[in-house]
Amino acid sequence: MFSFAQFFGILVIITNVLAMQMRKKCQIILMLILVNLLSSINFIMLQSYSGAIVCFFAIAQTIINKKFENKNQQVPKKIILIYILISIVLGLFVFTKWIDVLPIVCAILYIFAIVQNKEKNIRKLSLINVIIWLSYDLISQAYAIFISDFLTLISILVGMYRFDFKKKK
Repeated sequence: MFSFAQFFGILVIITNVLAMQMRKKCQIILMLILVNLLSSINFIMLQSYSGAIVCFFAIAQTIINKKFENKNQQVPKKIILIYILISIVLGLFVFTKWIDVLPIVCAILYIFAIVQNKEKNIRKLSLINVIIWLSYDLISQAYAIFISDFLTLISILVGMYRFDFKKKK
């Protein structure tokens, strides 16, 4: 099971790196759905259920938010509050050790990242998020996901340089 989990971790590596290199928000969001699905499967196989449940819920949030965006509407603040509450409840439901708090924090960061209108802000919040996930990955022995998140960290920094900091000619 461990080696099969690593296969999904490799797929996460590929999709995570690609996500932050996308120019358009809809491309980033689609890739993040795939990243969360593959990460959930990986965490389940490693019996890291807090990480898995947070990633599964992130998929639902992303799809719901996309429906609002398709109607040219902002996600209502009440919905964002409900997301936060659900993330906390889900995290507590599978809580077994203090490290399980980290995915809850990441879930809340993700909630705020995916409702951003500017890609630059998505990348900023994703940067903080990935740094926290790196700690959880190591402690959970999700080594392929750690590599993925480390590469994602680099990818986010490159994306920030390319799209957010580099002077446009």
